[in-house]
Amino acid sequence: MKVSIIVPVYKVEEYIQRCFDSIKNQTYTTIECIFVDDCSPDNCYEILKQQIAEYSGWIDFKILRHEQNKGLSGARNTGTLAATGEYIYYLDSDDEITPDCIDTLVKLARKYPGVEMVQGNTKTIPQPEVDWRNIKSKGFPEYVADHLWIKKHCFSEPRIPVNAWNKLIKIDFLIENKLIFKEGIIHEDEHWMFFVSKYLHRITFSKNYGYLHYIVPGSIMQTGSDNKSILAWLTIIQDWTNNFDGEFACLQKQFAYHKLRVNLLCAINENDQGDTLKRYRTVIAEFFRKSKSDKSLREMLIFKAMLLPPALYKNFFTQKIIGFLFRFL
Repeated sequence: MKVSIIVPVYKVEEYIQRCFDSIKNQTYTTIECIFVDDCSPDNCYEILKQQIAEYSGWIDFKILRHEQNKGLSGARNTGTLAATGEYIYYLDSDDEITPDCIDTLVKLARKYPGVEMVQGNTKTIPQPEVDWRNIKSKGFPEYVADHLWIKKHCFSEPRIPVNAWNKLIKIDFLIENKLIFKEGIIHEDEHWMFFVSKYLHRITFSKNYGYLHYIVPGSIMQTGSDNKSILAWLTIIQDWTNNFDGEFACLQKQFAYHKLRVNLLCAINENDQGDTLKRYRTVIAEFFRKSKSDKSLREMLIFKAMLLPPALYKNFFTQKIIGFLFRFL
């Protein structure tokens, strides 16, 4: 069974050697590793070229280069389309994997033939007090072949980790269902996993730590309130609301509208971002009109509350009322 490891590369000169070595040291060797240089302005490409030239093992290392920067999503898509393995494994270039990572996941894929996704376990460094990526405490069974169970746990606790990395994914499953990453946004994993949940019928879980995820202080993914993040969430939420379906539609709505509620507060708190707040209010007004057309009273009330003047929307009692309405979607 051949595995294609896809590694997007951009401004990670400090970490790329560590990432490369962790792939080179895999005990499982039927691997192609595709590094996608997304116009990185540092020396990543030169470092990788040298390391690949000096490597003499069984892993097939390749480097692809973008002529223009496409972002993390674009780099993953390029690697996915170039992959020749039966399964794909996404790895971020500032992280690393343990020597037995791929071997452990492949054994589970072989144990459960036809499984579409093998979810690995993650150790976050430095370790947080509560690590939502650690599946040891989630009580998941080793194997699930129940589409509705999987879909439910994509939106409600205990949630299947949303990150695209540290998952062994059957490439035919991705290609046939057109599960590419949306380009031009951040939080692309959240967007992607929403659509994955529509098609995923078989998943298995490994509780062994195979992925070491390093928290980089000050990154946009850690701050979460940056304007780029707020606007990305608006795009994601719009895509989600256009694709609710009959299976757990209420759960999907609760999840999407909660993200809308939280990010609207962020937009309000970003006092110098008046245009962002205006965009949120325009979209929410569209949601209100649709809910009115659908005669959905609770949704109408939620969106009406979101359209209140910022000071009133932030009011403690307004938030309590919205939270109450969420329970009855």
